[in-house]
Amino acid sequence: MWNLFGRKETLPTVTFVTTVWEKDWRHILLQEDYLPIRQIQNHCFPFQEKLLIINNVNDLGEVKKAACRWVEAGILSRFVVAEELAEEALQFFRLKRSDFSGDWQYYNALGPLAAIYSCQSEYLLYLTGDVRLDQAVDWVAPSLKFMGKHPTCFVANPVWNGQNGEAKRESYRKKGSFYLAKQGFSDQLFLVKKEVFRNPIYGEIRSDADHYPRGDVFEKRVFSYMKNRGWERITYRHGSYTHENIIL
Repeated sequence: MWNLFGRKETLPTVTFVTTVWEKDWRHILLQEDYLPIRQIQNHCFPFQEKLLIINNVNDLGEVKKAACRWVEAGILSRFVVAEELAEEALQFFRLKRSDFSGDWQYYNALGPLAAIYSCQSEYLLYLTGDVRLDQAVDWVAPSLKFMGKHPTCFVANPVWNGQNGEAKRESYRKKGSFYLAKQGFSDQLFLVKKEVFRNPIYGEIRSDADHYPRGDVFEKRVFSYMKNRGWERITYRHGSYTHENIIL
């Protein structure tokens, strides 16, 4: 990456993370192009590490075997079994299993929490297994630069599911390649600074966060913390990701 004066710019390091669970691991790990191309390569960024979180699966050995193939091929750097570090991660973030009203809410939070806890880079790009980029979008580097210059902007993402109009309506301002919003957070895909999110920030629940319909889930907790502190979200407006539920 070069600036206007011909000098090479050094960007922060980024860890790529995606997750698998029982209903989607075959789709993600057994297809030849889904993980390496549509989940990793199409972000157009040289990730320092590429991490897989194995969440709630039935046959852990079978899923590990499938994940090892991608590690051996150099597509993944490593994988982590979420349940194996759940106790220490929850304790680190000052959470308890009982903070979640059911198994769905618990595992929904455990995936991103395990990712944040395990991240070894300065920034983390997290996406759920059912999120992909069907076209290459060079959005990570511009987002890192923008967040570096705007200290209230803590979360970045592309437009979701081609809904550029919706992203624009949810924003209060357009600046360069980005829409700026004073609220909003989705666990489908987010780019964040690790040192901020690797803290016990997940215990706040706002009364105006009930538009998250499935209880006190991870994204509701992040939304509450962000809004309580005036943090902002930026959306890269020249590209979109696709979120499509995978049920196999």
